[in-house]
Amino acid sequence: MSFANEFRIHGNLVNDVRRGRTGGGVTTAFYVVAVDHQFRTAEGIQSTTDFIPITTYGKQAESDLKYLAKGKEVAIRGRIRSWYDSVKNKGGFCFEPDPGCVRYIGAPIARPAEAGLDGEHDAWLQSYAENQHQFDDVPHITRPARIAAHA
Repeated sequence: MSFANEFRIHGNLVNDVRRGRTGGGVTTAFYVVAVDHQFRTAEGIQSTTDFIPITTYGKQAESDLKYLAKGKEVAIRGRIRSWYDSVKNKGGFCFEPDPGCVRYIGAPIARPAEAGLDGEHDAWLQSYAENQHQFDDVPHITRPARIAAHA
């Protein structure tokens, strides 16, 4: 049996990278990548933008904090991880790149001063950013109970 849980994206950072730490002291980096998407309709080719929240850990997070800034182009490959807190009856997901699978594209960018969010997706990004701390409370490697029972 084979399971596929992989994503590949190529886009630009919407905002500067934010530093965090897990409960165990591991450095985390959080950023959102804007990915353009084109599709065909009766009126012709249309375009939309998807906003993908990315979380990296450890050495990859340190590199991301050092080399990434708002507007920087990246190509990322990784997996989607879901989480659920039974005490708070709340869950969600996050996109985690595989180790070494964040590619910085183009010349380095000078870090601009921290700017607020502005655009049509501000409310979603702000809500996601405010709840980001919950992802750090989940163990970095998780196995759903139904899969662990069969292992």
